[in-house]
Amino acid sequence: MKGIASKIGTGLVILAILFFGLKGCVVTVWTSPATPTTYAIHGSDGRSLAMIFLPKNETILLYTEEKAEFMEAALTKMRGTYGTHYFWRLWSIEGPGIGGGLFGYRIYPEGAKPVVMETTVLKKFIHGTSKPTLRGEGDRTHPVILFSENAVRFEDMWLEKEPTNTELVQALLSKLKAQ
Repeated sequence: MKGIASKIGTGLVILAILFFGLKGCVVTVWTSPATPTTYAIHGSDGRSLAMIFLPKNETILLYTEEKAEFMEAALTKMRGTYGTHYFWRLWSIEGPGIGGGLFGYRIYPEGAKPVVMETTVLKKFIHGTSKPTLRGEGDRTHPVILFSENAVRFEDMWLEKEPTNTELVQALLSKLKAQ
């Protein structure tokens, strides 16, 4: 009886090692949406932050302060990989500054998929005199962005999906690409 229990225990340990080891070898690359998609958060004080995901892995980050008549926009290139989902809400993520192995395991909210995103600011546009909040041109970061069905978590804020204003997108792109 002890021999059978020992073999079953050894088999379970080997299966667990294979499960966690082999599943982590599968990498899924994040792809940008085919049409512009907007997520935003609007504060009661008139401040807003929006992320407009564009085709070709470009994203516009737009920060506005209504009272100060301030607008800051950054065109970024975003490339990323999804974390590895194991079970329940347990994910493993790896990337610069995150660590790997045991230090890469995280528990995320139900329905959220983490993406370790390499974000590079290509161009920046500022209108107004308030203090800039977005990163400067050439800056590269590696945030973990959570994608859910109708929201995105970026910089510890949940941005809700909203209709995309195509005229605003075209105006921002012409300003950013003219810089």
